[in-house]
Amino acid sequence: MLPAGARLIIEPGRSMVAEAGVSLYRVVTVKRAGGETMVAVDGGMGDNLEVALYGQRFEAALATRVHGTSGGPGELCRVVGPHCESGDVLSAGVHLQDPRPGDLIAVPVTGAYTYSLANNYNAACRPPVVFCRDGRSRPVVRRETHADLMRRDLP
Repeated sequence: MLPAGARLIIEPGRSMVAEAGVSLYRVVTVKRAGGETMVAVDGGMGDNLEVALYGQRFEAALATRVHGTSGGPGELCRVVGPHCESGDVLSAGVHLQDPRPGDLIAVPVTGAYTYSLANNYNAACRPPVVFCRDGRSRPVVRRETHADLMRRDLP
């Protein structure tokens, strides 16, 4: 029982919007060495800081070429960003079928905090936000440009 005059404040955040978001990344390079294939993509801790900050676990799936289960589970992969930091990992221990440069990787359940935590680490530009519904898409936040970053600099 709450004391008289107490207010209960609920911040549902993640439970309401996490599943509404999917982040898409383009594969830049693939390095096969040892037991885990390294899949480097064009985004990372600058647009999804949750892994480095909280240890949040994200799945990842190949979005460009859909494979059935007949090809097996795929390669054990670690999806990493471009920042050359040990914390620049988007997803570890995921199975991807033959990832290749140019492929799109989908990281689901990123609708809660990835946008609000996005940053310009190493002068990386933040990605656009696109809403999709009923087979149609609508940009709602444009991709940040280097000119946007430079605009704050004083002469």
